[in-house]
Amino acid sequence: MEPMRRPGDIPTGYERGTIKESAPLSEPSIESTVFGLTLQWDSKSVHEFVTVANSDHPMTASSSASPPVWMTQPRGHLTEQGFKHDVMAYLAMSAGGLARDNDLAPNTLLQHMGIAKRFGHIEKEGFVQACMAKLDPGAYLAAIFVRCECPGFWIQPARFDPPPPPLRPVFY
Repeated sequence: MEPMRRPGDIPTGYERGTIKESAPLSEPSIESTVFGLTLQWDSKSVHEFVTVANSDHPMTASSSASPPVWMTQPRGHLTEQGFKHDVMAYLAMSAGGLARDNDLAPNTLLQHMGIAKRFGHIEKEGFVQACMAKLDPGAYLAAIFVRCECPGFWIQPARFDPPPPPLRPVFY
């Protein structure tokens, strides 16, 4: 199929009008786009996760018995709020803006990608997977939403790919 216009063709009247009208509009650039991530914690799953993490034997034979290095509270003393704080603090290491209880913003595209990688690190952690294995099938700790200001505003579920089997998704 031939292109409608060839390079070097003179613009039509309609195209000239469109070009003239859109000239004052600045194109959004990747530098002007900022991203935010919001976690909607599932309180029931977080409570069950913390209960399992504090128990004596949450581990399977194939997993690590020690909690990840980003968990600051000792096993047996982990609280729901402390666990959520530790997750957010670990994610905030890649973020560029404010880190709140359930929100990281604003972030550049590169920072957003770094945060996404950290979600994967948490999800593939042996201790986390061993605790998730004790939760109901389909349970997740938090739903993740991506916000974008570019120059408009939108929000949508993150829809990260799940980890490969036999690992369980931790975030939705």
